[in-house]
Amino acid sequence: MKKEKRKFKVKFGQRFLKKIFDTETFNFQLSTFNFGSPKVNCQSGVAALLTIIIVSAATLIMAYNASLLGLGELDMGYASQKGGEALSMADGCVEDAFWRLRLDSAYSGGNMTVSDGSCIINILANGNDRVISVIASTTGDYYKKIEANITLSSDTIPLITINSWEEKSD
Repeated sequence: MKKEKRKFKVKFGQRFLKKIFDTETFNFQLSTFNFGSPKVNCQSGVAALLTIIIVSAATLIMAYNASLLGLGELDMGYASQKGGEALSMADGCVEDAFWRLRLDSAYSGGNMTVSDGSCIINILANGNDRVISVIASTTGDYYKKIEANITLSSDTIPLITINSWEEKSD
């Protein structure tokens, strides 16, 4: 009898397993783990992978363009700073020319070296009127040109009247 009981249990177990293996649910669950099976739908995985690649490429392009814009802004800021330095230097050289003209009304200009660059001062005289042209240049080929028209009084220490003061562009 013991053998029969075993046979019954084995037969019952085989019938139970056969019933599970024949169901569609179990076949579907097995097919999801069997990658070689033609029943597996891989299209959703490929679509997800392509979406990730496209989004990553677009993000990379945007980051690259943003870095280029940042470098352009840095370059413009540097040029603006150097231009401002050249303008300040030119203003200082015109002021220096005024001071020298008050001390010597025959002063005709010259070259002047400043810590970060140099100035060329030209003075054209017509009676008591003077036209002062200053070209200031800094390191890195940044320059500014200022032209001032003044009138000197005929006093012992002349007073300077500024008729015009403008930045010139070439």
